[in-house]
Amino acid sequence: MAQSMITPLSSGIGAEISGIDLAQPIDAETGERLSRGLAEHLALVFHDQVLTPDQYLAAAGVFGPVMRQHYSQHHMDGYENIGMVWHRKGQQPAERWHTDHTNHERPPLATILYGVEIPSAGGATSVANMRTAYAALPQDEQRRLDAMRSVNTLDEQRLDTRPEDHEKYGAPIIHPMVRTHPVHGTKAVFFHIQKVALIQGMTPEASKAYMSDLLDRMIRPEIVYEHHWAKGDVLVIDDRATMHRAHGDYDRRESRVLWRILVEGDRPTLM
Repeated sequence: MAQSMITPLSSGIGAEISGIDLAQPIDAETGERLSRGLAEHLALVFHDQVLTPDQYLAAAGVFGPVMRQHYSQHHMDGYENIGMVWHRKGQQPAERWHTDHTNHERPPLATILYGVEIPSAGGATSVANMRTAYAALPQDEQRRLDAMRSVNTLDEQRLDTRPEDHEKYGAPIIHPMVRTHPVHGTKAVFFHIQKVALIQGMTPEASKAYMSDLLDRMIRPEIVYEHHWAKGDVLVIDDRATMHRAHGDYDRRESRVLWRILVEGDRPTLM
């Protein structure tokens, strides 16, 4: 893959990948360059893709082994490693900033979304560069965050989660609030506010208040890439150094259907 096929979308986050058909096998050299590009740009965009579920899984495997998603009620029929993001299945847009599946010991390396049905307006996905967010914090707050640990569980407020998912994925998992990217080597703020039961040494209420205030202060337009979907787009998000959110500003009489695959990551560490 020539370097000219990676076009940065801004100085801070995001790159467009051209000249690659994800329905076709990707050689090891190209796969490595894509992985390095993801670590550098944190969000990769492929346009005009036409994928079957099997082709989509094969393309995702370029970034690493795919992992099981814990909301099994939203798995694609016959494909347990593909999640369906579809409001007509009773889902609400995930409009709060988050990084996926932090209640797992090895949270995702990447979230990969494929646009299958797109509303005529609205419904974007925004991705924020959390290493830039961390770097902009005062040093005393960086040191405070470096010492924090979050206790993560499967969010209890969801009423549609199946009992077997609670049993399998509900045990508390402790992660640092700041993690070091294993490829890029930089630090990034890391948490999912709805999956953090509490920050160690703080009450649940104080934990939520601190995280909410932190998000309000950290996430600014200049560190955000806002992806406006077209049918056939594939968006790859590096979960090791970003947060993302869905925009619910679309007509719910229309469909917004995305296929989601998660790529298994490593256990977060701070070095």
